[in-house]
Amino acid sequence: MNTYNRGSYRQPRDERMGDADKDALHGLLGRASFVAFDFETTGLEAQKERIVEIGAVRFAMREREGEWELSAGEEYASLINPGRPIPSQASAIHGISDLDVSFSPSFKEAAPAFLTFLGDSVLVAHNAPFDLAFLAAECERAGLAVPSNAAYDTKLLAKSAVPHLPSYSLKALASSFGIAQKEAHRGADDARVCMELFARCVRLLFK
Repeated sequence: MNTYNRGSYRQPRDERMGDADKDALHGLLGRASFVAFDFETTGLEAQKERIVEIGAVRFAMREREGEWELSAGEEYASLINPGRPIPSQASAIHGISDLDVSFSPSFKEAAPAFLTFLGDSVLVAHNAPFDLAFLAAECERAGLAVPSNAAYDTKLLAKSAVPHLPSYSLKALASSFGIAQKEAHRGADDARVCMELFARCVRLLFK
């Protein structure tokens, strides 16, 4: 299990899960609540840039007749006003403009509802260090406690479940696993794809 606390998430050097990590994950399946989430941002550096969209979905994994089944639950989605212009390079990727977020809440305003949604769930994100770093930076700027939830990276899970693929981007993995992408690079859809990817990897890791 990887626990994220104030930027301390550490990716294993070999970029695959060890036996202890697999055992920890297996122990959570069937009893833990998970939240897959995704941030769209103004750029890549968490300390300098800002979040412009949050997408998240709560889910659980249940074992039935030897197969792990996905049970999706509530969703959370919100555009976020970053308090600064969104660079054209970023808008070209996620399609979110200054006008789109002009009447949206700031992260500080949206945080109470979002952090309540996360609760004590196990967090799941694709390339998790990126999203978790933004979560920490935004919480610190807002004067809020940084969540210390356990976290899993679907990129790492995919490398453990299906090694040696040419690409482990979310788009490439969605294609490989036959997961439909409806709005790539938008928070809510990327969170859903991440959730489905997590479930596929779990089934491969724990047949």
